[in-house]
Amino acid sequence: MSKKSSTFVPEMMLFMEEGRVFEEMYRAIDTTEMAVLRNVNRFPVYGRDVISPCIMVCINHSGVARALYDMQEVVFRPNEIAVVMPNHILRPIESSPDYNVTLLVHSPALCEELKTKRLTHDYHKFHRQPTCLLTDEEMTQFMQAVDLLEHICKTSTQRYPLRHEMIIQLTNVMTEMLDAFRRELDDKRLKEDNKYAVFNDFCNLLATHYREQHEVTFYAEKAHLTTRHFSVIIKEVVGISASDYIEQYLATQAKNLLSTRPDLSVQQISYYLGYADSPSFCRFFKRLTGLTPTDFRSLT
Repeated sequence: MSKKSSTFVPEMMLFMEEGRVFEEMYRAIDTTEMAVLRNVNRFPVYGRDVISPCIMVCINHSGVARALYDMQEVVFRPNEIAVVMPNHILRPIESSPDYNVTLLVHSPALCEELKTKRLTHDYHKFHRQPTCLLTDEEMTQFMQAVDLLEHICKTSTQRYPLRHEMIIQLTNVMTEMLDAFRRELDDKRLKEDNKYAVFNDFCNLLATHYREQHEVTFYAEKAHLTTRHFSVIIKEVVGISASDYIEQYLATQAKNLLSTRPDLSVQQISYYLGYADSPSFCRFFKRLTGLTPTDFRSLT
C-alpha cells in the first residue's frame, strides 16, 4: 500500500461509516486506484456534511436524490451524471426508494496525478452545476466507457503492464465525453449572471487554500474584486457572508478530522487547519459548534 493510499483510509472513515456497499470501495481503492460501484441505492450518511478527498462521479439510473453541494440545493434525477469534486462540502438530505446509481471513485493519489497532467481541466464546470442531463444514447455511450474502465481496474498489471496509463487515458476520454455532453448547458449558463461564476471560483479556491488562507481579502483579490463587492456577491448567491462561509467550511473540515483521525491531537489539527495555536482553534470551534474539540471528539 502506498503512503498516499494509507492516508486515504482514515480520511474516508466518516464517509463510509454507514452503508456496507461502501466497504467495497474502501477495500478496492488501495489496489485499483479507482472503484466502480454498481447498484448503490443510498447515500452513506444523511443530514451531515461530508468532505471527500476524492473525485466521485455519480451516474443516476433511477430514482431521485436531494443534497446540498457547497450549501446550495441540488436535485439528482434519472439519466443525470453528477461530479463531486475533492474537498467540497456535500450534505445528503434524502433519496427515493428506487434510487440506483453507479459510482466512480478516483483515489486521492490518482486525483493528484490527473491534476498534475491537467486531465481534469473540464471538471471545474461541475462546481457550478454538479449535475448534467444525458440523453439515452449518451448514457449508453458513457456506460460502455464505465464497463471498460471497470475491466481495466480489475485486471492485473501482469496482463496489462501499462494498466495505470490505460486508466489515466480512459479517464481523460470520459472527461472529454462529459465536456461534450455539457456543452449546450454551458452555452446557456454563459448568459446568466456572472455572480454564480464568482461563487464557484471562490469554492474552488477555498477547497485548495483553506489551510493557509482564512481571510476574505485573499479570495476577493483572486476574483479581481474589492472585498466589499466580493462579499456582497457571495451573500447574494449563498445567503451568508463570505467570512461565514469560510468559517463553516473550516468547521466542517475540523469535524471530519476530529471524527476520522484519532491519531491526530487537537493541537496537530489546529496547526493543520492553519491556526497559530491550539487555544485559537478551540475558541473558533466552540463558537461555531457550541462544543470544544475534545468534547466533540468524545461524542463521535
